[in-house]
Amino acid sequence: MPDYPTPDEAILADLETLLIALNMHPMFMRQPFKILRLNLRNMKADGLTPDLAMLKDRFASMPDAELYTAWGALHNPFRLEDRRLH
Repeated sequence: MPDYPTPDEAILADLETLLIALNMHPMFMRQPFKILRLNLRNMKADGLTPDLAMLKDRFASMPDAELYTAWGALHNPFRLEDRRLH
């Protein structure tokens, strides 16, 4: 797989938003990448807003290496150090 640079914050925010909408929040559910890939490809988009359905299609069609890089970046603890938990 080719290496992709760390995605920018907008892509990570979009992926995180989508995973939360699909009840696959990355902070609480560290599933194997292959399962993430299958879920994004096979889950029905029924009930998702048009914006979320578009995000699902975008990430489902993303090359494995690029999606894997974004998935890994979501789990980088240093990415979260500036966030405040309520």
